[in-house]
Amino acid sequence: MKKNLLFFTVPLSLLLFSLTGCVKLNCPLPEDLNRTVKKETLSSSSASADIKRNNWRMDDLCANRISFVDNGKKWNLILVRNTKQPNGPFWFLPHDNENAALDAAVYASKKYGGGFLAVEANGNRYAGGKDPNRNFKAGSHYSQTIFKIIDTFKPKQMPYLTLHNNKNGHSKFGGEGTVSMRVTSNKTKSYPAGKIAIGSKKGLHDEDSLVYLAGKNTNQKKINALNSQGLNVKYERVSRGSNDNSMSNYIALYKSRHGYVNIEVESGDSSTQKKMIDKVMKLIYRGEL
Repeated sequence: MKKNLLFFTVPLSLLLFSLTGCVKLNCPLPEDLNRTVKKETLSSSSASADIKRNNWRMDDLCANRISFVDNGKKWNLILVRNTKQPNGPFWFLPHDNENAALDAAVYASKKYGGGFLAVEANGNRYAGGKDPNRNFKAGSHYSQTIFKIIDTFKPKQMPYLTLHNNKNGHSKFGGEGTVSMRVTSNKTKSYPAGKIAIGSKKGLHDEDSLVYLAGKNTNQKKINALNSQGLNVKYERVSRGSNDNSMSNYIALYKSRHGYVNIEVESGDSSTQKKMIDKVMKLIYRGEL
């Protein structure tokens, strides 16, 4: 005699968020931050694609959706924190189309504590026609709010940390997401750790794998420390006249005592980005960055 079997259809989003070890949602925010941003309700159905993709490995992490308004434009962000190990590095991810960077941020937050802040833009590089990494104007509400959030969680002794992904290869004409060790300018200079590899996802030696530093003056000690770990370095010398309203330029001009470290890899190469995070964190803990 055959037994009748009953099958139930469960929405994938609910299934993901029912697994053990999944991300926690809507944790309490520090009171001072509550007065700065609006806390939006985050649920399994409204979570971003990034959170859903990483949900299974985000235990001990808590995600909040927060927002603020600048010049009539609403900015939405995902704030992720390691609630069991809060005093670790804190990362900023300005571009919502750079998935490998967010996956690497989850890795870093799990391994070293701390957390990260990521701009939400429906999976796009731009948010409402604006590049979130070219909106850091002196005295703007956007700049003040982003740094208020970051400074709430970032340990004072650590530099400002960001994660980016690049398109494969370089363009002599520059352009969005085309940072490469093979391209220099009157502002930037490349300091390779060895022979530069050309092609797709060539690991630490890939032309797209680099640590991007910025300052008013070149810091050779930091460059040497990174090169000693096998990491390529691109260094930008910043001045008020060359300011492009990027986070790196803002920090160099107005927050230089903290320093800036940006880890960049080719799109999709999160494994290399994780290796680079480990090497950078080793130098940070040594006090060399």
